[in-house]
Amino acid sequence: MNRLSAWIKSIHFLIGLQSKDETLPDVREISIPIRNGSLRADCYMTKSKSLGTIITINGLAPLGNRDPRFIIVNRSLNQLGYTVVSPFYDEICDYKISLRNIEDIKDSITYISKQKEISPSGKVSIFAPSFSGSLSLIAVSEKEIAERINSVCAIGAFANVDDIIGNLFANQSLDEYGRMILLLNFLPLSIGENKSLFKAIKLAILDNYFKYKDNLLEPHYSKMKKTDREFFEKLKYNKDFRMKHWEIILKKGGKNRELLTALSVTNHIDTLNLPILLIHGLKDDVVPANESSMLYEKLQARGVDCKLCITNLISHGDTGFGFKTLFEVPKLISSFSYFFRKAYDGK
Repeated sequence: MNRLSAWIKSIHFLIGLQSKDETLPDVREISIPIRNGSLRADCYMTKSKSLGTIITINGLAPLGNRDPRFIIVNRSLNQLGYTVVSPFYDEICDYKISLRNIEDIKDSITYISKQKEISPSGKVSIFAPSFSGSLSLIAVSEKEIAERINSVCAIGAFANVDDIIGNLFANQSLDEYGRMILLLNFLPLSIGENKSLFKAIKLAILDNYFKYKDNLLEPHYSKMKKTDREFFEKLKYNKDFRMKHWEIILKKGGKNRELLTALSVTNHIDTLNLPILLIHGLKDDVVPANESSMLYEKLQARGVDCKLCITNLISHGDTGFGFKTLFEVPKLISSFSYFFRKAYDGK
């Protein structure tokens, strides 16, 4: 694909993302075998010869691949002429952060790339926002997986997980949705099990996501023990209280430390050797833009084919791009055109 064609694709993609149509189109559903069972996936097939195959990996959201915003992304990529495969990662959609997330992504890549009808070339590209962008970069750092990859587009990814957790815990003005997800996953390393408290945290996350008129948390909260309610309120509003528990977590070794180490992209940077596009919102209120800048500098220093776009047009892991600052649009077009050229399977 030449640069002009890629630019045109990129413009059409950005226009497609402005769509308000959130209905799921006619997709083919497949089952992807993984080591712990199977994942269902939506396949957006092309009407004519495909330009390439793109696997889209959703962020930490319960609707996953069928989140209305993600449907718009998948449909927009498909309308360009790419085959799009969008799995439902049940662990990620249930807000569970673990090494299994990475294994599930690897298994998905391996299976999809072997399906000749879906991926004739035996290679795929990855499009992933937020937390899943970092997980994807870690997954493709493995040589056997990298051999099946054309390119990766990671939006709002982090470099070092320790820094992100510490930042979200310490800064009250940052995104509560992301902070609560991290508390749900890592607070047990500090306080152990407390079913009532962790149920409250999860219900708060779901209320934030779905924005129900009658929220899910309130009925449970009213039945909680006073000590648990007080603990929950401190988690929400007291940064010093959160940081005290984060320091306890950091002091623990063993599997706790291994998980945090394994989830940091910087610890896998030496084996990342494929085309990578990093896009980040300048005012991202979950993962600071300097995380992508750090990754880019490390990749560039190793001579990796990569591109960085820091923009005011998006927030954290966004998929809808508002054209508020028109002079930034060409930069975003150029960035996505890079990804579409690398994702192209033609000669």
